[in-house]
Amino acid sequence: MTYAQGRTPGPGFAPFWIGLGLAAAALAVLVRRVPVRAGQPPAQEPARGGVGTMLAIAALTVLSVALIERVGMTAALALLLLGLVRVFGGPWRTAVLTAVALPAFLSLLFGRWLQVPLPRGPWGF
Repeated sequence: MTYAQGRTPGPGFAPFWIGLGLAAAALAVLVRRVPVRAGQPPAQEPARGGVGTMLAIAALTVLSVALIERVGMTAALALLLLGLVRVFGGPWRTAVLTAVALPAFLSLLFGRWLQVPLPRGPWGF
């Protein structure tokens, strides 16, 4: 998706800036240090496995983006959602239902109804 089309923003304008903002917010959360003042309880410790969860989410995201050109947007999103639901401890049934229903809905909404060209894989979706 191009960033600009002539003098107007293109279809890649909003995703670029939203992604940049989300990355900056995530970085701020990671490096933020809350000083402990006298008389106040210490800041809550990170959840057990927090770093492992964060790395799993990052790996799933990078993998799904890398797979978009090979398997298509819908299939890559399905794999991402399947992995994320499992990383957060959801049962397999919920993971599979989410991985099927949400990408199908988004594919119908953007690909069919709004006619946004989505990358298609070898299976046509």
